[in-house]
Amino acid sequence: MPLEIRPIADGDVAQVVALWQAAALTVPHNDPYEDIRFCRRTPSADILLGFDDTGLAATVMVGHEGHRGWYYYVGVNPDRHGAGYGREIMAAAEAWLIERGVGKSQLMIRPTNDKVRAFYARLGYVEEPRLVMSKRFRAAPDWQSGRVETTVIHMEMLQRPERPAAQPPESGRDIALGRIGTPSTRFYRYLYNGIGGDWFWVSRRLMDDDTLARTLNRTGAEYHLLTVDGEPAGLIELERTSDKTETELSYFGLLPGFIGLGLGRYLIDAAVDLAWGHETRRIWVHTCDLDHPRALGNYLAAGFVPFARETEILPDPRDAGLTSPPPAKARGHAPDSLFRDTIALAKLPDVSKPSG
Repeated sequence: MPLEIRPIADGDVAQVVALWQAAALTVPHNDPYEDIRFCRRTPSADILLGFDDTGLAATVMVGHEGHRGWYYYVGVNPDRHGAGYGREIMAAAEAWLIERGVGKSQLMIRPTNDKVRAFYARLGYVEEPRLVMSKRFRAAPDWQSGRVETTVIHMEMLQRPERPAAQPPESGRDIALGRIGTPSTRFYRYLYNGIGGDWFWVSRRLMDDDTLARTLNRTGAEYHLLTVDGEPAGLIELERTSDKTETELSYFGLLPGFIGLGLGRYLIDAAVDLAWGHETRRIWVHTCDLDHPRALGNYLAAGFVPFARETEILPDPRDAGLTSPPPAKARGHAPDSLFRDTIALAKLPDVSKPSG
């Protein structure tokens, strides 16, 4: 079924920005809402939207400067990849330019973006020997090439907890937890971005697909998916050493729609159960001051014990299209009767690597 393509309207803005963010088209130094407003005020530009029977599927910003045509924000909803919508929305943009008498169009892509380069090559676009130069009329934000400092707490468990095996809460819903094969990059991004978006999970969000695929396929990694009534609800990612004596709880969490249903404690206890094997002597995890305020307390309640702290420098979350992180003094772990972090965390050995 071909796309229904039309120009953007007032009620479309929020879903357009959501698609751009899902397709990783936004960058921290450009406000997508301002880009939309500016485009709509410009008589020689427009934003075309493509809809299928489930909603917004593709977008392109197209315009000209009196001589050449340009494209920006060419994107397809990640759920619709493989349907040919990228080709359709580009054909609509080309037709828009041809109708206005534009004789040539061009675009800019990063030279390392082989996947996008190949897409445009299939549409007949060719590389030209040109040097791109630019001049800013507004200063770049100070954080554009900055980093974020976070305090990481390393925690470990040296013996299996003496308790019954974890059981899902009685809720009348079909709650299942099962091991899955190595997830596709698309499905993993859905889980990783959904679970970690509010807590500034940034490192894998910034990976390209090839790098992420290699990371997901690393030796010792395993994945367990929580579902509720058949819908993905949470993830446990473990990494075992080659001799299986140690297991790291690499990533763990619930998608936002499943928080508050009593699943969090079950999932962390289940993660601990899965991490322990016959040869296991130690499991460990780390949290930081950008994590959920109750993360530290939940790990303590599950039986983990802090053993070290570290100052870690992360890429700025805004480089991945996330919001600005709170200042360091506004972060921190919620006070917990088991572990008064303000005092006790400061006494942990600092394993930070010296800078420089």
